[in-house]
Amino acid sequence: MISKTERNITYPIALILSSQSRKTFEFLAREIGSNGDFIAKVLDISPSSTTGLINICRSIFKTKRPYLVIDDTLILKIYSQIIEGACDNYSSSDRKEYRSLCSVVALLTDGKIAIPVDQMLWTSLEYDKINHMKKWQIAQILIQRIQKLVDIKMVVMDGLYATQEMIQWLNASNIKFEMRFHSNRKVAYKGTKTQIRRMNAFNLNGKRPKRTLLIRWYNFELYVTALRRRMRNGDFSIVYQVSNYKASATQHIQAYGCRWDIEKFFRTAKQKLGLNDCQSRKRDRQEKHIMSVFLAYAFAQLERIRLKSKNVERAIKSLKRYNFGQLFQRFSRSRQVFGYA
Repeated sequence: MISKTERNITYPIALILSSQSRKTFEFLAREIGSNGDFIAKVLDISPSSTTGLINICRSIFKTKRPYLVIDDTLILKIYSQIIEGACDNYSSSDRKEYRSLCSVVALLTDGKIAIPVDQMLWTSLEYDKINHMKKWQIAQILIQRIQKLVDIKMVVMDGLYATQEMIQWLNASNIKFEMRFHSNRKVAYKGTKTQIRRMNAFNLNGKRPKRTLLIRWYNFELYVTALRRRMRNGDFSIVYQVSNYKASATQHIQAYGCRWDIEKFFRTAKQKLGLNDCQSRKRDRQEKHIMSVFLAYAFAQLERIRLKSKNVERAIKSLKRYNFGQLFQRFSRSRQVFGYA
């Protein structure tokens, strides 16, 4: 009989300990002296709720109101034809299509420590005409679920989510937001309509690399911030973001900067914790694997705090020095994991 604690933390600990390039059930089982069937069983009965992850956030952030960052990522299943929910998705990073799962992820951060807490899988209309939703609709569901558990400071999202429907819903819900904004959006400024990138009012230069202006987009009064930044090749580019609250350009840019935490999570989760690696055909197992990766990352963040490490990768390297029994004892006793359950 597997105890509640075992089913909560066995699988994420195995993910941390495994040094294999592919974290299959058999490879994970070797780290705990068991077999692949046991690992699959543990995954099947693992909880898939966000409660434990929110508990960790509460213990870390204490009275701070965290930022809620939402973004999506592709979980590659290149050789799969029959994994439930997998379809051909477009990758904006290299402009190619890959057989993959698309996960819309919610992450809480105070600007220093970040914990992924929830996710939903998105499927294109071509593959699922009955249950298909827009990504911004999934984002709304995630926001509502998390708001019931924690008081957030604001929502930070990429430009994909900056739709009329999303902005209207956030305003109606009295939720502050920061989102990237496309430069070709037509807005009204002082009675003149023009594309954002053609607004002379920004007039950015070396002495003033950033500026925030109040504009109107459709029926919304919004604050658009422009930032002039140097690229790796030495050239300059201007990026824009939009929000629904008044602040200085520096404050808007700092708030949107929290979105970088979810990019760092995606990188570490895929390279170190096997986010792409579950080969089960069942959608339910895939989703529980994703949530277990979230918990493994949260464990690494706790270790990072304990060691005052510079980054999560160093914390994961430190945890690999221990065996399964030692890590099981450490995290099973941790009030930060189970203190609010």
